[in-house]
Amino acid sequence: MTLNDETIRLVDANGDISFMPELLRVKGGLLLSMPQPNRDDAEMCFMQSLELSRRLGARSWELRTGVDMAARLAVQGRPERARALLQPIFERFVEGSDTADVKAAERLLATLG
Repeated sequence: MTLNDETIRLVDANGDISFMPELLRVKGGLLLSMPQPNRDDAEMCFMQSLELSRRLGARSWELRTGVDMAARLAVQGRPERARALLQPIFERFVEGSDTADVKAAERLLATLG
């Protein structure tokens, strides 16, 4: 967590935010994996990552974060919300259907009914 926070600080300081969505996604995952998960802060990181990905036009970062956030929503018993979040992101991928991220999104959507 310390390394991720330091990297976020450095990226923010130098102004090159192209990797910030991925750093925020990773931070969200780290927050959820702690012995006492901070779910609210994790969700905030995921939402910031989605927002920044969209602003930057970083569809791959958006898809990765969308998968993580949708999986979280599904675990919370909110599969409809998970599908509503992930489906539109997934549908924008007309190429690259053989990538790990696209396949992960497809598998998750299949479980959401």
